Amino acid sequence: MDATAQGEKVLIQANVGDERRTDGFVYIKHFSPPERMSQALKKLALFWGIALVSVLIPVFHFVTVPLFFFLGLFFARRTYKSEGRVLSGETRCPHCQTEVKVKPAELQWPITEICQNCARVVRIERI
Repeated sequence: MDATAQGEKVLIQANVGDERRTDGFVYIKHFSPPERMSQALKKLALFWGIALVSVLIPVFHFVTVPLFFFLGLFFARRTYKSEGRVLSGETRCPHCQTEVKVKPAELQWPITEICQNCARVVRIERI
């Protein structure tokens, strides 16, 4: 499926910590409350499933089971509080003018990406 068919196009502005800025866009999908709950429950089930499987690992299960149990709670809560999901996007690095692709991730402003050319952290904000 095409990202344009799924999400809303949002104009963005990128910077690298100084006055240089470049424009770009991202496609985002906002979640309704039932969708947010569904996504959170999927994450919780994933981590708790890993915790159940890790019971079979001798000695390490004393660490891995509680770890995945609490990671499940943490990521489920974080997913539930998320506004939506970044589907894709692009901008240019303000430092070296190389194209920076915005990868799919949870939607939490500002979005950060690393320029593959100059290794600077590109901070992306909504216009």
